[in-house]
Amino acid sequence: MKVLRPIRLHQIKIEAKLIHKKFKSDFDTTVKNYLRLPFFKNLSSSEFEKKRKHLLLKDVYHIVASEYGFKRWEDLKQHIERNDLLFRSNGIGLIHKWFNSYSEAKKYHTKYGGYLLQFWADYVVCGNEYIQLLALQHYTEAWKAIGYNWIEPTDEQAFQKLYQQAILQYNLL
Repeated sequence: MKVLRPIRLHQIKIEAKLIHKKFKSDFDTTVKNYLRLPFFKNLSSSEFEKKRKHLLLKDVYHIVASEYGFKRWEDLKQHIERNDLLFRSNGIGLIHKWFNSYSEAKKYHTKYGGYLLQFWADYVVCGNEYIQLLALQHYTEAWKAIGYNWIEPTDEQAFQKLYQQAILQYNLL
């Protein structure tokens, strides 16, 4: 099983497309690398032959997901979105402070204010500039309602509004 490190969703999709091309060009050789995965293990011989002729990209998405330890592509996709949603490499200079632990980040946030966010296993406190980069600056009331804390929002409805907008922006990347 592969270890999932911080990665963009589009990078995983590219990986799946490359694997799909390998399957199309040389199914028999490529499939040997993936036979241990649940996607192929549970197929009857007739289903296997059908996949040989018509393996779809969406099938390869599920293969990639199982390589990373997820049962379905949707689960892997949601995991990546949730962890990578607020990270913008071009905004690293706008981060006020980085933390490895939530408790330290929360202490800093409580003392100095700002927006408390999470990128994978990192916690950060940033200001309005970074929120503008995320295109989430127009949701002032929602940010206030969640206590400017993405990790432990104080208002779930306001958080869901922000989350949906963040997903829309992430999908534009």
